Amino acid sequence: MMRVLSLFLILCLTSVVHARREPGPKAGVWRFELKYPNVDVPFLMELEPGKKGWQATLINGKERLELDTIQVSKGKWIVPLQTYQNYLEFSALSPTMIRGHFVKPNKKPEERIPLEGRPGSFRRFDRNTKKAEVNLSGKWAMEITDDDGSKTQAILLFDQSGNSLQASILTPTGDYRYIDGYVSETSFETGAFDGVFNFVFKGKLEGKLLSGEIASKTTSKFTAKRDDKVTLPDPLKQTQVESIDFSFPNMEGKTLSLSDYKGKPVIIQIFGSWCPNCIDELGFLGPWYEKNKSRGVEIIALSFERALSPEDALKHLQKVVKKRGIPYPVLLAGTSGADTPATKLPGIKNFISFPTTIFLNKNHQVHKVHAGFNGPGTGLYYDEFRTMFEKTISELAP
Repeated sequence: MMRVLSLFLILCLTSVVHARREPGPKAGVWRFELKYPNVDVPFLMELEPGKKGWQATLINGKERLELDTIQVSKGKWIVPLQTYQNYLEFSALSPTMIRGHFVKPNKKPEERIPLEGRPGSFRRFDRNTKKAEVNLSGKWAMEITDDDGSKTQAILLFDQSGNSLQASILTPTGDYRYIDGYVSETSFETGAFDGVFNFVFKGKLEGKLLSGEIASKTTSKFTAKRDDKVTLPDPLKQTQVESIDFSFPNMEGKTLSLSDYKGKPVIIQIFGSWCPNCIDELGFLGPWYEKNKSRGVEIIALSFERALSPEDALKHLQKVVKKRGIPYPVLLAGTSGADTPATKLPGIKNFISFPTTIFLNKNHQVHKVHAGFNGPGTGLYYDEFRTMFEKTISELAP
């Protein structure tokens, strides 16, 4: 009798445990799709349990983006996307099915793009590709036409190996960062998702003309022709600064002014934490400053946030400064889209890009102004920026 009773209790407890256990995702690499009305944007993310909870890695071309501080409660997952305000919100319907949304909370109304995910794929595109009949590697002169008819001249960079294709697109205001996909016969299909940039970029080569589209929330058309000598407008000649002065609060609420750095060369970084190219520039400037403090050149970041309130802007920027370990002062210059460098820094003319970097000599006279930033995904163009930067520092602090 006691044996039968013990067995009954064990079965009851087991039933309670299983009843309370919520379905969770299978550990490993998952392939997700953002479900826009006009296109599905695919991306890869690896989910792994750790000692302090679940960890995730966003796989975007050649880069691996570690995502932490994941929240799991009552079957609902919140995955912050680096230091951006955007995040993934989803539920694991089973070990092999996830559904949820890519959320942009700083929009009004909040933007929520549906997403679905399934495990097991190690490719952004699950396609049966055919043998590539073309090699797209090299530089292309590109023209992008947005859905409103506006046109942008750009440089398209391809690196192809067999069916595998890596790409980046440079414009006068910055680059599209890491893009990857495949070539099949004379067509290609690539994409990107880094927490902000998200799109499918595809096209076909007919004769010498490459054409296709860049699709996300909206769809842009493009054409491109091979051109090893293609150039863009000089980033040092796009934005002018007649004079500059400012006083803005830092992360502790203390007001700092340019005059506090009297007698020192200063680099002013105009950026926003919502801007992937700005974050790439932080990745360059932060380590450079740590290694070169003794040279006497200071860096001040002026942040123009896009938040729903000044309080939200400050709270988020404090998080970014801490998470990124930014070693130089960061000042809150703007809290919404209505606060622009043109209104807050009236000496600036023809401001075209976040980020923009202003180099001042020790008398705080403007030495150079660099509009935009080409990040590490652009290869030689990133190297050119670093060369220009070091040359400029030598001019400011010989």
